[in-house]
Amino acid sequence: MIWLRPGFAAETDWSLCHVPSFEFIAPQGLEPGETRIEAQTIASENNESIRLTGNVMLTREQQRIEADDMLIIKSSEQITATGNVRFYDPDQRIAGPSLRVDNIADQAQFEQPKFQLLQQHARGQAESIEKLDEYRSRYSELEYTSCDPDKRTWKLRASELEIDRESGRGEATHTTLYVQDVPFLYLPYFQFPVDDRRMSGILTPEVGYSDTTGGSVILPVYWNQAPNYDMTITPAWFDRLGLQLTTENRYLFTRHQGELDLSYLDDRDYGEARWFQQWRHATTLPFDVRAGLLLAEVSDDDFFEDFGTVAPEYNDIAHLQRYLRLNREGESWQSELLWQDYQTLDETTAPENRPYSSLPRFSFDAQPEAWQGQLLLPTQFEWVSFDRDDSVTGARTHLVQSVSWNNRNSWYFLEPDLQLAFTDYRLDNNPGGDSQNRALPTLGIDSGLIFERDAGDLGKWRQTLEPRLYFLYTPFEDQDDIPNFDTSVVANTYSNLFRNNRFTGSDRIGDASQVTVGLTSRLFDKDSGRELLNARAGQIYYFEDRRVSLDGTRDTETRSDLIAELDFLPSPALTLTTRLVYDPDESNIYDRDFSVNYAENGYAGNLAYYFTEDELEQALASIAYPINPRWQMVAKLHHSLRFDETVENLLGFSYESCCWGLKILAGQIGDKDTDYAEIDNSIFVEFTFKGLGQAGQNIDTQLQRSIPGYRPAF
Repeated sequence: MIWLRPGFAAETDWSLCHVPSFEFIAPQGLEPGETRIEAQTIASENNESIRLTGNVMLTREQQRIEADDMLIIKSSEQITATGNVRFYDPDQRIAGPSLRVDNIADQAQFEQPKFQLLQQHARGQAESIEKLDEYRSRYSELEYTSCDPDKRTWKLRASELEIDRESGRGEATHTTLYVQDVPFLYLPYFQFPVDDRRMSGILTPEVGYSDTTGGSVILPVYWNQAPNYDMTITPAWFDRLGLQLTTENRYLFTRHQGELDLSYLDDRDYGEARWFQQWRHATTLPFDVRAGLLLAEVSDDDFFEDFGTVAPEYNDIAHLQRYLRLNREGESWQSELLWQDYQTLDETTAPENRPYSSLPRFSFDAQPEAWQGQLLLPTQFEWVSFDRDDSVTGARTHLVQSVSWNNRNSWYFLEPDLQLAFTDYRLDNNPGGDSQNRALPTLGIDSGLIFERDAGDLGKWRQTLEPRLYFLYTPFEDQDDIPNFDTSVVANTYSNLFRNNRFTGSDRIGDASQVTVGLTSRLFDKDSGRELLNARAGQIYYFEDRRVSLDGTRDTETRSDLIAELDFLPSPALTLTTRLVYDPDESNIYDRDFSVNYAENGYAGNLAYYFTEDELEQALASIAYPINPRWQMVAKLHHSLRFDETVENLLGFSYESCCWGLKILAGQIGDKDTDYAEIDNSIFVEFTFKGLGQAGQNIDTQLQRSIPGYRPAF
């Protein structure tokens, strides 16, 4: 059995079609259940029948029949209409030489009709149309299309078609799809939806080519197994590699929901089987415990690069995460129990460069109500058992008790915070000893002022000037014998200048005797309250050297890098952001980012430049441009200036007519592992029959990831 999945009327845009060829106008002055009859001549030979001739019109509340001649049998409530018969209701119009209606049996039969379906923008003709009961109708020797009357792009011919509006589906037998009157596809049997309920069927196929896989044909099939679970089966044939089968299995129950993804390919070119498997599950357990599960595994480190549409969320990762998470929370607390490990995709990665597994991790955070409205006593607790091959392993207990004062008003804030962090380690294979502990206090005082003024010629803006001063003190404690399980240095951003620890994680607590000076200015639209501009800059001044580090070095600089950031939003559609990191001792800007993003009414444009000294320098430009209501163009240029190589280039076009659509996307993607020296060239094509096949997802998924603001045309 073969299914075909037409697009739903609610999901299809028919604005490119001609205006509807008919519009049903409900009659005026009719009461519910009342029937109105008009004709040039009305005759009754007996009390059993009425014959009407000449411009006959029979009208009910939501239906109308027009004919040259009509016979009505009163006792059996049968109607026979002949000569230019036309039937109208809000959804369809049918015209033919004769019509028979049996109102008691709720049946009707139209001979040699031509029909139009308003919601589906469809039309066609048949040998006969039978109304079998209240919900079911049958078409014999049907011809069907959603194209305008003067277009012959595609049509369907079927020996028989039955529509059941109660179940929301139709069934057709011995069907042939014609493209420009040329037979294109034969289906002995298929089903399709007649409303917005999901239906099993073939989704739009994709044909393409890439240097890695060669020619490819992808044919996804959707299987609506039940209202609460379904499956998408995607066989893909790659000329160089072989047949790949991918399935996406979704389910939803009262307390459970999840997805199982499987992909398998016996790769001829690779020389072995390649696969991916993933299970996501979320559930609510007794006592309001929420559970989440992620199990994922892949055969090799090139899988996501070669098959980017199988699991696009993993295309740029080095370590594949797996976890089991249990959460529970109350009004002022939350807790979590987590088992987490990783699959490192590159098997040549040294053990010391792989992430640790948490087997398990337990955390508890409490935030009691403020005492006297201002005094806060938050508590953080964490216990983790770390494991990794050929490494230091062990358990870490970390407890942080804080006391802070939330003193804030409309024009100032003063928020001192005192915390005591206690950390205990029970270790194996640690050169510095199997038992380590650390207790460190940290004092932070965050303060600032907020000045406001009206700005602009008419005072329609509100501008702020917000100086900020943050004092931080943490005494030094030697931590070189403590292993590094999950700690790194924080990124160079403005907000991180005001953190109470320059490290993430808990394995290092940085010694500090310093003050951070920051200045922010914001601009608001007074009418809407929308933020138009946010400019900020800050720098840390050190009173002592920083002796705690990840590599054992000592930082003797007297001031940090100067960090400046800007967000400019002149309109809801346009955003400009930039970040600069300036080294005052070297008089050098060694880290800078710049981007412009625009998205509105289907248009999208992006410019970006990224530079980090001795690491990367890249520039990109991308655009999604609706040339007119039918044509859309997309393009992206992403170049590595450091290596003078292509990171990603894309060029694509989509064309949409009344009843069909075409998408073409050509791309070049550089291999990051070879500093983009190796390029994979590809081209993919998707063809959609509107009202018959649903648009594919592979091209749109790639474009939405690569071009911010891109919206599919269909």
